[in-house]
Amino acid sequence: MTIIRKLEMKTREGRDTLAFFYYNGQKTKVFTRVSHTRGDLKGKISSLIRQQLYVDEGQFRDLINCPLQRNGYVKILQEKCIL
Repeated sequence: MTIIRKLEMKTREGRDTLAFFYYNGQKTKVFTRVSHTRGDLKGKISSLIRQQLYVDEGQFRDLINCPLQRNGYVKILQEKCIL
């Protein structure tokens, strides 16, 4: 998944892919779970991933479409006092 690579999340494979966000070498509470099935993110799945990443719909769209990069995402998490 592009978002996982873009945010440099560390993954663990299992039944699903678990992706964990690290900041300054420390694991944060930000993570997401992605099914191994291929295709576009639709409906409830994209909503769950968006919530797990602590972004609103516009920010999630920016993550998918590339205007939002890791540094911008870190700023969002800092503004929300997550980091």
